[in-house]
Amino acid sequence: MQLSTGNGGQPMTRLLSNRTGDGLIRLPRTTKSGALRDAINQGLVSEDGYLTRKGRNFLAHARHRTSVGE
Repeated sequence: MQLSTGNGGQPMTRLLSNRTGDGLIRLPRTTKSGALRDAINQGLVSEDGYLTRKGRNFLAHARHRTSVGE
């Protein structure tokens, strides 16, 4: 999955990790709203602000990549 986030997707992974139990993305005050717009444009978050299936898959792959190196 190729995304234009740089740093191996770390900024996007941090954004998508800020979600509630029902999948709603909650932006910390320090997060720029442009990051959320990028996630929506890439299909990782719905227009309503919920994590999509593509977003969940992105997180699963990102966690796998970081846990392999540990």
